[in-house]
Amino acid sequence: MDKIIDNNLFNKFIRLLYVATAIGAFTDIFDTSVVGGASASIISSLKITTPEFGLLGSMTFVGGLFGAISFGFLSDKIGRKRSFILTLLLFIIFELLSGLAPNYDSLLVFRVIVGFAIGADYVPAITLLSEFVEPDKRGSSFDFFWIIANVGALVAYIIAFLLVPLGPYQWRVLFILGVIPPVIGLVLRTKLPETPRWLAVHNRIPEAERAVDEIGLSRDNLPKYEKYIEPESKLMKPYIWGVTVPLFLVMLLNIPASGLLELTPILLISLHIPKSSALLFTAGAWITPVIIGNIVAFKLMDILGRIKMIVIGAVGLGLALISMVIFSSHAHFNVPLMLISLAIGGFIQSFYIPVIYSLSTELYPTEIRGIGQGISVGGIRVAGIIGILGGALLLTYYKVPGMLLTYAAICFGATLVTVFWMGKKTETNKKELEDISARFEKD
Repeated sequence: MDKIIDNNLFNKFIRLLYVATAIGAFTDIFDTSVVGGASASIISSLKITTPEFGLLGSMTFVGGLFGAISFGFLSDKIGRKRSFILTLLLFIIFELLSGLAPNYDSLLVFRVIVGFAIGADYVPAITLLSEFVEPDKRGSSFDFFWIIANVGALVAYIIAFLLVPLGPYQWRVLFILGVIPPVIGLVLRTKLPETPRWLAVHNRIPEAERAVDEIGLSRDNLPKYEKYIEPESKLMKPYIWGVTVPLFLVMLLNIPASGLLELTPILLISLHIPKSSALLFTAGAWITPVIIGNIVAFKLMDILGRIKMIVIGAVGLGLALISMVIFSSHAHFNVPLMLISLAIGGFIQSFYIPVIYSLSTELYPTEIRGIGQGISVGGIRVAGIIGILGGALLLTYYKVPGMLLTYAAICFGATLVTVFWMGKKTETNKKELEDISARFEKD
């Protein structure tokens, strides 16, 4: 644990860090939810089909895949803070252009670049949390990140509902409103220092000393931070089969999470629920339980540990999805019970989402932490593409059961990978980052 010499200064800094990083997550999920909340407006005003809408929704994840991987490398080269600021600048420009897009094709292009910025932002944001927050609070810091993110989803769906009377202009106004949070975040992020770990690894010791002084940490912490002289490829080698490959597979848990976030309104409309009610039901039966689940998981992450949280969340969501299939069938059709099943799924999936986004930042050493996080977020973005585009296709051709049962199978498959491949060795709860890295370097 890092030695703190000024608790007031350090706590003030941590509060700023929490907000500055969480605004990026709020921006992402608000933006993703805008697409879902304005689905009817987008489809009708642009005269597109459900599969074309699925393609549009998946474009941010396509861009996010390249953004995460490229900024994974970039954040290790130019630092966490610079990357952190560049991502929001890019988002602001192209989110505004999304609201002004003249047609479907131009909107697709703008959404790819917005997605690039979003995917890129997760790398420095979560890396900053892992490198600054104390080991026994790191899990809860990741979960706070997701509490704020899902508040963004709730806000998006509520505003989307209020703007339904705008008809074809609804989605444009929503995208333009989405510029406000990242502008605030940009101002806050300029006040953060670069991480002392990154500075120390790059032998910029005077700057590392100023950084620890600025946030109330002792300079005695600097010698323990890793200083590698080996090439990145050699550093990555011990992690490939034990971390990189299985963690990439576990990232597929974002398939049902992303699909349900964007496609639930369309799913409910396909069951003959009115459009406005579908938006309210999505906010009430999916997004609100997700936020409640995040709040419950806030403390559980640092009690149960990361692996147990993944297993509980994945199995719970899988069972909830099967229940939804039953209560949406002709034989047992029951809207209230289906919505309750949806709510349970939203609540329990909040146990694994913060973990799959953040686990890689704890497992990889400082020198390749950005790269490792970039690969993981890239996997999450691939899962988002499959979840939204694949989900839209499944919903079109195989209806509600085909989509939900596929999502459930993914949940159970990821559980098997977590238990039998990743196992206890990848548990990071309450451990120093340097101690976690040492396990893999010995292999």
